[in-house]
Amino acid sequence: MKTLIHEIGVIDNQGVKHPVNFQAGLNVVTGKSSTGKSALIEIFDYCFGSDENTIPKGVITNSASIYYVALAVNAQNILIARDPDIASKAFFRRIETFDTSEINREYFNVSYFRPLPEFKKHLRDFFIDIDDVDESLVAKIYRGGRKAPTPSIRSFSSFMLQHQNLVANKHALFYRFDEKEKRDQAIEHTKIFLGLVDQKFFHLSQEKERLAAEFRRLERSKETNKRAVDSYKQKVGPELSQLYALMGFEEEPLSLEKVLRHPQNAKDELDEVIVPEKINHSSDAITQRYNQLKLERTQKTSQLRRLQRQTASINKHIEEEERFSNNVKQFSTPTHVHIAASVCPFCKTEKDTLQQSAENLQQAITKVSGNLAQARPMKAKFESSLVTIQRDTEHLNNELIALSTQIEDIEATEEKIAKNKSLYENIIMHKAKVFALLDSLNMADDSDIENSLKELRKQLKQINESLKKYDVEKGLKNASIKVNKYMTDIGSHFEFETSYKPINLHFSFETFDLYHLTPENEKIYLRSMGSGANWLYCHVTLFLALHKYFAELGNKCAIPSLLFLDQPTQVYFPNFTRDNADTFDEQKSTEAKQRTEKERPVDEDIKAVENLFSQLSIYCNELESSNGFSPQIIVTDHADNLELSNGVKFDSLVNGNRWRKRGLIDPVS
Repeated sequence: MKTLIHEIGVIDNQGVKHPVNFQAGLNVVTGKSSTGKSALIEIFDYCFGSDENTIPKGVITNSASIYYVALAVNAQNILIARDPDIASKAFFRRIETFDTSEINREYFNVSYFRPLPEFKKHLRDFFIDIDDVDESLVAKIYRGGRKAPTPSIRSFSSFMLQHQNLVANKHALFYRFDEKEKRDQAIEHTKIFLGLVDQKFFHLSQEKERLAAEFRRLERSKETNKRAVDSYKQKVGPELSQLYALMGFEEEPLSLEKVLRHPQNAKDELDEVIVPEKINHSSDAITQRYNQLKLERTQKTSQLRRLQRQTASINKHIEEEERFSNNVKQFSTPTHVHIAASVCPFCKTEKDTLQQSAENLQQAITKVSGNLAQARPMKAKFESSLVTIQRDTEHLNNELIALSTQIEDIEATEEKIAKNKSLYENIIMHKAKVFALLDSLNMADDSDIENSLKELRKQLKQINESLKKYDVEKGLKNASIKVNKYMTDIGSHFEFETSYKPINLHFSFETFDLYHLTPENEKIYLRSMGSGANWLYCHVTLFLALHKYFAELGNKCAIPSLLFLDQPTQVYFPNFTRDNADTFDEQKSTEAKQRTEKERPVDEDIKAVENLFSQLSIYCNELESSNGFSPQIIVTDHADNLELSNGVKFDSLVNGNRWRKRGLIDPVS
């Protein structure tokens, strides 16, 4: 997102304003130690919604009444601020045109202060138009109905701020990533920041999950209906055969297959067939069926007895194995063999011929005990077989119950006939049973469910087609490829150690890992690369490549086009933390005197620093030329009066922000 900081400033307790103005592209704030250079990045972070005030304690914090940042987001000017006395709130005000002369203590009217959470959401709306990032409503239910964390402006800080203790750190690349929750959120929301997804993506994902759940529910209902139909079908066959046998039919007037295929039509046809006139009183069909049922029951009973014997045998084997296992655990192998010598009672001569036999016996015992201990257990196989047999037994029991019921039904019918009950009355009762089962088959019709499933398939297909255009995984992969390409070009201009040349840095938007890939395809991660200069250039190369990619995305990218680099030259001038000279040249001379002959000459470090600033300047100018705007880079450092290779005057980058004889708070209140 095209973003430009106009001014960062402090209003002190006396109402005096202390502003620092910035321009597009590269900005340098240079000066000696303890002038407030590093406070600028902390002031920006605090005004940008940080819960914690990390501005260095001292003159600034003792004097400050208001911290503020004036910036433009896509040409919309806003002013944000914090009052350290009311840390739970933040100031937010839109302005038509930024005019630094209008900024004073009275400008920060209390009515523009909002609760910090509300402030963050309001500021976020300038960068991201998204309110719901739940892809799964089920996950939301598991969270107790709480929405997934929405993207926060605080995640932007990881891409914008390189603090003094981070810019050349070998253990960390991104600000705030030491807190796992914040790191995970920033990585998770990257697909939003890069414009790979929008609000519609999350709504489509939620709808896909809902429809898929409904589809599975209907399929389960369909399966339940199928099992019910199968159960009814199994009951229809015996009842229909019983009915035909009572009627005395030698052949089936209506096949079971036809009855099951069209239950309602079958009822109409059976009404025409099952009538008193068509009863064959002389037929022995019912007797034949009775004998057939008894034969089947006898066979099933035989099968059941065999399964019961197998069950008993397997249970016995399981018990034996458990007993054997317990005995083996109690068995211990003898470690020593004690053999007493045999003595002749007459001549008193000792004999030791048993020694070898005893040793052979010990070896045999050891081998046997070892074999016993290593015997493969069979209990699991026995138990699996037992479960299978138990299931078969249960199935046979159910079949036997059904056969016995049919046999008893025939016997009961014959008893009723013997007691002068009408045969046709019994036939009507069986007909009613058959019709009741056929009605159940009609009720279990899947036509409505199938129509619903068809409609759901259609809707899911449409959603999947809509989601295809997002393809987040491919988008993140392509983003990584572009950033890696940019790092190859940018890194080639920095002074990496010879062992890492040509530098071949790789970054993943999915894991946020950075490593150098050697010609042998060995991955060397930042933590394993030696030298502070290598760490610095890895940080700078990565963040310049990232912001080049962000600028290329234009308004699709939500991340502000801002980058703070605080004290990047500290790897070359670690002693500059005690820089109290009135000019940078004086400090260079002091540094040169303090170095030993074995140390690298100051002039070589100055050349490396000049190259660093030259590349930053070239980078900004090239992006301005190709994209129409450049990320705004703000460097706070001790370095000054540098000669840049592209001919840009260093003074034009400093733009009056040279703090050798003053500081951020000047004069001190």
